[in-house]
Amino acid sequence: MSLVSTILTGVAARLFSDGKPLSDTTEPTTTDCIQWLNETSLWLIGICAERKSELGRTTGTITTVDGTAAYDDFQADLYAPYEFGWVVKTGARNRINLTTEEGIIDYSPNATAEAEPDKYYINGSNEVVFLQTPDAIYTIQIPYWQTPTALTAVGNTVPFYGIFDNLYTEAITLRAQNRDEYDLAFELKWHSFIKQRAERVIEIRKNMNVRVEV
Repeated sequence: MSLVSTILTGVAARLFSDGKPLSDTTEPTTTDCIQWLNETSLWLIGICAERKSELGRTTGTITTVDGTAAYDDFQADLYAPYEFGWVVKTGARNRINLTTEEGIIDYSPNATAEAEPDKYYINGSNEVVFLQTPDAIYTIQIPYWQTPTALTAVGNTVPFYGIFDNLYTEAITLRAQNRDEYDLAFELKWHSFIKQRAERVIEIRKNMNVRVEV
C-alpha cells in the first residue's frame, strides 16, 4: 500500500526538472493534487463496479431484526451493490438477488407474510431493503463497492493497495499540465485514459493469459 506522499513524489518528478517537491507554494499545490487524487479514486471505483472487478469491493454483514426491512449498515460508504448476496445458514448459504425498488410490488405488506428474504434493493437513502421483510434474525452478507475514503493529507493511504499507483501518478500529472483552462476535449481524453488503463488492469487480474501491450 502506498501513501499519498509516494504518488506526489512521482508527480513532482514529472513536473519539475529541478527536483523540488510539491508544497503549499508550488504550482500546483499539494492540496490541488490531493483533490485530484480523490477525483481519480471516484472514477476508478465506478469503473471497477461497472466491470464487476474485485478491486474496491468488500463484503458487508447485516444482522436482520424481525419485522424490519431497511438497514443503514452500509449507508455511509456503499457506492454500488453486487448482483447477489447470501443468507448465512448453519450448513449452507442461500442466495439473495439484487432487484429494484419496483420489485416490492410482488411482495405482500402484511406482517403475516414475513419470511427469509430472497431479494434486496438499495433505496434512495442508500439503505439496503430486504424482500420479503425478515421474520426473524438472519445473518446476511452482501458484497459491495465502497466509496473511497477521502484523502486529506500526505500521510494517508491511497486506495487499491498500490495496484493503480502508476495510473494515479499519470492522471494527476496530466491534470496538473492542463489546469489553466477548462477544455472539454481534454476532459474526455482524461476520462478515456483512466478507463482504458483501469480496464486493462482489471482484465489482467481476471485472466492471467491476457497479453499486455505497451
